[in-house]
Amino acid sequence: MSENIKKVVEPIKVALIAVGGDGGGVLTQWIVQLASKNGYWAQSTTIAGVAQRTGSTVYYLELFPEDAIPKDGGKRISPVLAQMPAPEDVDVVMATELIEAGRAIQRGFVSKKTTLIFSTHRNLAIQEKEKPGDGILDGTSIFELARKYAKHSVYANLKDLAENHKSVISATLFGALAASGSLPFSVEQFEETIKAGGVAVPTSLAAFKAAFGLVGLGLSAKEATPYVPELSPAKFEALPASNANRKFNAAIQQIRNEFPESTHEVVYAGIKHVVEWGGISWGNEYLDYLKPILKVERDFRNKDNILTNRVAQYLALAMAYDDLVNVADIKTRAERWDTVFQQVGAKKGEIVKTTDYFHPRFEEVYGFMPVGLGKRMENSESAHRFFTKYLDKDRRMDTHNIFWFFILYCIGGMKGYRKKTLRHAEEIENIADWLERICDISAVNYELAVQLARSYRLKKGYGDTYARGHSKFKMVNEFAVKHVNVRGIADIVSELIEFGLKNHETEQLQGQIALVEAEMENRSSNASEFNNN
Repeated sequence: MSENIKKVVEPIKVALIAVGGDGGGVLTQWIVQLASKNGYWAQSTTIAGVAQRTGSTVYYLELFPEDAIPKDGGKRISPVLAQMPAPEDVDVVMATELIEAGRAIQRGFVSKKTTLIFSTHRNLAIQEKEKPGDGILDGTSIFELARKYAKHSVYANLKDLAENHKSVISATLFGALAASGSLPFSVEQFEETIKAGGVAVPTSLAAFKAAFGLVGLGLSAKEATPYVPELSPAKFEALPASNANRKFNAAIQQIRNEFPESTHEVVYAGIKHVVEWGGISWGNEYLDYLKPILKVERDFRNKDNILTNRVAQYLALAMAYDDLVNVADIKTRAERWDTVFQQVGAKKGEIVKTTDYFHPRFEEVYGFMPVGLGKRMENSESAHRFFTKYLDKDRRMDTHNIFWFFILYCIGGMKGYRKKTLRHAEEIENIADWLERICDISAVNYELAVQLARSYRLKKGYGDTYARGHSKFKMVNEFAVKHVNVRGIADIVSELIEFGLKNHETEQLQGQIALVEAEMENRSSNASEFNNN
């Protein structure tokens, strides 16, 4: 009886979850071509998801062996294959990003029949980027989930590995797929598929071989290092001789001579950031702003320059604020175009079209004007009506077009002009008041001064995000000054800062401050009654 039972042949089921720009389409084509040329019937479908970072898409493939396809009168019958993955029925799941691997597990694609292959890097979602504080999701649990649910799991920072070989992550994922042994094809067949594609063959092959070698060495869930976002430590670097570099090197020497060693790393990172934004003269002003804080530290030698480090950190962000010039400058830099070409896998000489989105507010328009004109526009109802009627619209600029690129390039080059604008004057006034407040309060409460330095992290971005952050910053500072002599005020302000970072709306922080003040007043009343009794 057992001889009459035919063995059921199942297709190989592969799901790829890719973030936009990671080459998911290219990787899918490679797998289809690999299977088609080596004895398999291959089908692929694309399931577009909602926008996450730049869009998350599921590519689903089924590979069926041709020698198992039945024939009718000598003609092969096309197999009927599924068009989307079913929970707990996928042989190979690949993800181009850490959180996408977690989503695959959450959706049930990963089971004890699944080989899970993913990259440990992060493409931050909009919700992560928009938070004033550190809004990055904790992805460390995904490594434990991979061990728990997958048959096998392989992961590494395949994004960095690809970029080190001037390629894209599709090539390193293809290499990891080959090394995992989850498909019935030889490494030579994988390599021939890349060569047949004819696009960026040398760099794709180099990235493929690097990933194949890494996975072949046995990198597994137990050996891989979980993703932990961190900043590389700043080092003093002397630049090659030139007029601009000589001035920068002189500023670095000033840091060595005049700043305590415990502040060098932060101050050096700060001046690099400020100089990139506004030039070496702006970097020298950054150092000048810090000198009064250094004088304050002389009275607190046991504090290890905590205040100077915090001020240096957030002063750099304050002096390199986001504005129209900065955005235009970043969008027209050569490295930005290198990144775009790399993300879409374009070869040298190919045409890549880019569209950038703008929607400036009225505040950003008058803030870009010279101080006098900007103040008149700010208080002009007719100017506001004109803006609302003719300019308050979405702008989509085709920046591959020479006209729009030239406009952005010119705006990005206005670093000297920006210091004459109303926005710049307001920022400098805010910075001066903030630093003066810190110096005054440090004489009374050093720990509170440190918290006031930290409060600048409430300010972030531009547009509505900046407006909300500035309001929160202002409320926290006013509260600190008002209650400077209250016991434990530094801890209270620290908690308010964290509350403001975690809660989006300004009104939420305003309500929390009201509750804190009411509680402080209640404690004060109870203490007064106790003393009277």
